[in-house]
Amino acid sequence: MCHNDKQSLLRNNQGFGLIAAVFVIVILAMFGLLTARYVATTSVASADDYLWAQGLYAAESAIQLKILCRDLGGTWGGGANCDTGTYPDPTIARFTTQATTDNFGGISNPSILRIQANIPTLNISREIEVKYIL
Repeated sequence: MCHNDKQSLLRNNQGFGLIAAVFVIVILAMFGLLTARYVATTSVASADDYLWAQGLYAAESAIQLKILCRDLGGTWGGGANCDTGTYPDPTIARFTTQATTDNFGGISNPSILRIQANIPTLNISREIEVKYIL
């Protein structure tokens, strides 16, 4: 009788290996999906950070060019004529720049220059403000 009970107990546990294998496969698939989602999210955030920093540096470069031109330190292409006071907004890399505040107070006077660099097609925009004295 004891031998018979062992055989019936083993017969009832024959599907346990299949259930355990399915459980392990499901858990591993969930970890794989979570990893893929994390990688995708990180790559998008990394690309956004790159463009954000690129916009900041484009705006800083435009401000430096305008201040350099006002200080009669040089010109850049695109119609800049520092001698006559014509200071167009330069295009840097893919970013167009636009001076939103430009109150040049002259030599030895505090001045404020605010420039916005943007790429309208990608909906990226950065604006910085500099206070300076020549």
